[in-house]
Amino acid sequence: MRKRLMILIAIMFAALAWIPLQPLHAATVRQVPTLYLHGHRAGPNAMNALIQTAEQEDHATSVLTATVNNDGAVTFSGDWPADSHRPLVKVVFVNNRTLRYNRISDWFRDVLVALQQQYGISRYNVVAHSLGNAAVLFYELRYGQYQQLPQLQKYVAIAGNFDGIPGVHRPRRKHRLGPGGKPPWVVPDYRRALGLRRHFPAHQVSVLNIYGDLGDGQHWDGKINNVSSRSLRYLLGPRLKSYETLEFTGPLAQHRLLRTNPAVIKAVDHFLWP
Repeated sequence: MRKRLMILIAIMFAALAWIPLQPLHAATVRQVPTLYLHGHRAGPNAMNALIQTAEQEDHATSVLTATVNNDGAVTFSGDWPADSHRPLVKVVFVNNRTLRYNRISDWFRDVLVALQQQYGISRYNVVAHSLGNAAVLFYELRYGQYQQLPQLQKYVAIAGNFDGIPGVHRPRRKHRLGPGGKPPWVVPDYRRALGLRRHFPAHQVSVLNIYGDLGDGQHWDGKINNVSSRSLRYLLGPRLKSYETLEFTGPLAQHRLLRTNPAVIKAVDHFLWP
């Protein structure tokens, strides 16, 4: 009897050895998403050129649109199959006119938390244009120390107004950065960012900073001074894994047109998926 039992156990173990092992929760594993954030007064279609080219040229997959209302409530439209290659998420702020950086960065946090809860993301990449950069930057400055939140990997900043907008915060003057890349004058939000930069994840994030110069001698993209866009390095440089800037010139370097400029789009995609 005991001999028969031992034989039966041996047969059972042999049979189990032929069963292929499957990774736990394989159905919920997703690739790192890339989020696209529009700028001030821009609409749901503002980042479409970037998204569509990524789909056509880099085999990425547009999966979701995340719409955020004034209360931070996030609504998803679309579908995100677990096996989607290079998933792309468009972020749309219903209130596209706010200039309150705490508010817009809280909205961005709400999007990331919703993606984490519903789709299990733990990391993300982001492409932001104009004021969308304030959402990314101040989210990381205010919440970047919390490891339980999704962690930023790659960040593309396009036409960022990191140290203010001419005619809004200060008059347009002094187009040269000072020693170490310090901007010649500092607006209140930039000063606040300097005080919070210790919260930005250390040596984790790779940044591509893109700005435009119209070539008219004023060193701006028609809206943002180049020194404002380039001041990101002084703010975050020591905290970053890598940092690269790209300047684009000519008519397509105008502030609004940078996000549809084919050369800019090519540079963005090469940085995200080299």
